[in-house]
Amino acid sequence: MINCEKIIDSINVGILIVDTDLNIYYINKWFAVHNNIEAEHIIGKNLLSLFELTSERLKSLQRHIKAALTLNSPSFFTADSNDYLFPVKNSMTTKSIFEFMQQDVTIMPYNLETKQVTILIYDQTGLMEEKSRCHKESEELAKAVKIANATIRKLETAKSKLIKQKDIIYKQAHYDHLTSLANRTLLNQRLQLLMENNQYSGKKFGVLFLDLDNFKEINDSMGHDVGDMILIHVAKTLLLATRKTDTVARFGGDEFIILVDEIEEIKTLEHIAQKLIDAIHQPIRIHHLDINITMSIGISLFPDSGKDFNQLIKNADLALYLAKESGRNNFKIFS
Repeated sequence: MINCEKIIDSINVGILIVDTDLNIYYINKWFAVHNNIEAEHIIGKNLLSLFELTSERLKSLQRHIKAALTLNSPSFFTADSNDYLFPVKNSMTTKSIFEFMQQDVTIMPYNLETKQVTILIYDQTGLMEEKSRCHKESEELAKAVKIANATIRKLETAKSKLIKQKDIIYKQAHYDHLTSLANRTLLNQRLQLLMENNQYSGKKFGVLFLDLDNFKEINDSMGHDVGDMILIHVAKTLLLATRKTDTVARFGGDEFIILVDEIEEIKTLEHIAQKLIDAIHQPIRIHHLDINITMSIGISLFPDSGKDFNQLIKNADLALYLAKESGRNNFKIFS
């Protein structure tokens, strides 16, 4: 014959029967072992003599018992990682991170007339421990990700600063601080590149050496501030009057050099030079004064007038000298 009592005592579930007043009618071996009590000494006693339930837990237990009897169906008390119903310390888990056993409790109607219910207690400590560990690991991972993101942002900021600093250093080394035009260093690089590209192709490019007429007298009589404003205005005018592919550089003082690439014939340079002279020969309004300036231009042509930087610049300068000797405000081509 099957011994039901033996089967009940062998399962890893706590079973007890109580009424609405929490009087105990039955407990199984699991419940007795986990509470260090003798089952036969507990029958007839009140559940509150075994456990010191907080008012909140007591109300919760009574509410679930009432629900099970009223609805004649199971009522479930599901614990989370920080909650439990009965303060059972003797968990089967050998190394628990929780002070009390973590429990899932099912309350089932047993006898509606006597208002008795069966309470089933399941030990969920191991599951809750794993959940707690996962939660802790997730928090640590989130913290690590946060630190990593902060480090990445710092690195990106540092990289951005380095790029800006590199751009500033490059600009300081290759551009004129007053006019923002290319300086001698960048002019030399651009000219070397043009000579390398055009050396074997047979194409030509022009070097225009520009100098403002009588600029020293204007600078001395009206002051260096006005002189700087004139140089800035001239730089802007030259940029607007040339192509984006041309290089406009400040060679020094009131001297400018323009590299004009892909020249088919000398008349093209003559047209560009006259266009520049006409653009510069417009009144400039500074401090409520209209100032008239003119410019002289000397032109050399690669490879006809020279095949290296110094020769091309020197011959354009000689042509500029001839333009000055011829009355200024005009251009000459080196021959």
